[in-house]
Amino acid sequence: MPACSRSRIPAIVLPVTWMMIALSLIWPLHGGAATYHVDVNRGNDTSQGTEEEPFRTIRQASRVLRPGDTALIHEGVYHEQIMEGRSGEPGAPITYMGVDRDKVRLQGCVLVRDWRKVGNTWVKRGPEPITHVNAFVMVDEKKMLKKVEAPTNLAEGTFHLSRRGTYTIRMWNDADPNRDHRVEVYDLDFAFNSGNRWGGTAKRWIVLSTMTIEKYGTYAISTDDEAPADNANWELDRLTVRYNHAEGVMSCLDDWYVHDCTFTRNGVHGCQIDGARVRFMNNVCSENEWFGPSVDGGCGILIGADASAHSCMVKNNRFANNGHPDGYGCGIYLEGRSHDNLIEDNEIIGGTHCGVGFFGSSRNRVLNNRLVDIAPQAVWDQTAAFVVNRSYLGEPTQSVGNLVSGNQVRGCRAPLFVRKPARPVDPMEANRFEGNLFAHCRAPSNIQSPSVVVTSGNTYDSCPGNRDSMSSDR
Repeated sequence: MPACSRSRIPAIVLPVTWMMIALSLIWPLHGGAATYHVDVNRGNDTSQGTEEEPFRTIRQASRVLRPGDTALIHEGVYHEQIMEGRSGEPGAPITYMGVDRDKVRLQGCVLVRDWRKVGNTWVKRGPEPITHVNAFVMVDEKKMLKKVEAPTNLAEGTFHLSRRGTYTIRMWNDADPNRDHRVEVYDLDFAFNSGNRWGGTAKRWIVLSTMTIEKYGTYAISTDDEAPADNANWELDRLTVRYNHAEGVMSCLDDWYVHDCTFTRNGVHGCQIDGARVRFMNNVCSENEWFGPSVDGGCGILIGADASAHSCMVKNNRFANNGHPDGYGCGIYLEGRSHDNLIEDNEIIGGTHCGVGFFGSSRNRVLNNRLVDIAPQAVWDQTAAFVVNRSYLGEPTQSVGNLVSGNQVRGCRAPLFVRKPARPVDPMEANRFEGNLFAHCRAPSNIQSPSVVVTSGNTYDSCPGNRDSMSSDR
């Protein structure tokens, strides 16, 4: 079932000394707010968390932070997940800030060397799994071995994991993992967790800034999507979120602000929104659904599927080459009962199936976006710059009342695919495509049911079909 880098605003990385001066000027406004230091290379969790005697783990800092406080995280690789801590308060969030996005790395897997050969397989004891079902073996940050139930007669490209953490792997072409490849294995589920799921205690007014979160067994950031109002008001600022086994973030909830982040090469979606009034701005989402086709397809960002995902703004982002060739890839995927969101001034490039997909979501405005080379290799007739389909996740299933206007579409497979609706669509509910430019498409629109859409004032330049070059809808 389908579902579906670099920051556009360069991150400014301050030296630690100047950053501390800036923090000392800001945090006193919150009344007694403190800055604690974390340094995995020279810290100790029995210390006081000062610059001279830092904590070793972010988790220890989370235990002492109070509203308005900051954990300043120094250079290093932090192999941990943070489930504890308090919530912040309005005007006094709890902040986890790295000193350098590229040098502060939270990592959920471990590199395994010195594999021992047994027949045509390789064996090594790794970390004991936290959640066995999430286990993975990542090869060269590009491929995943397929998990199997027994350690004998392994096919190429598979692995088995015992309950005690012994990995048995067989590489493609029977390659040597010690000599030919970099092999990393699963250890931790996520970096930061809020909500009741898995016991997270820090729920509201949290800031995560200036760090890389990578290679976790499920998500980089995990929340309780069944309680969006209770897990509200997070800010994600200048993060790199990559190579996680499933979504990068699952999910952004009520009143989150996500900006200047990079979501790249995650296993499913870069980011999912399940809350209201989320602002998603100036981010890059690229090459998600990286390790192979996922069950639900992969996209840069997914909004929905529940009605709790509404009134969000997705603006000034770049979505590039999302979706695996054998999956279903979108730049922006509007799913289920989500509604009344604004998609504006984004750049959407490549992708395997569509630029913007409406799968049950309604009354969204998609304005002034630039779509280039959407599905450049696709031949499937359901691929297009815009896809109007229905949700497979329950009623209401039909996309209605969306407005798509002022967009520039160049070099895509087709302008529009519209699937036959799940129910009759009243003309007042039709999706409107008005004033868009479609240029140099390879195939005409495929509209299975004209009642679902109304097109007017669109310009077609060198697009095949029943319209002359440079003609407009009438």
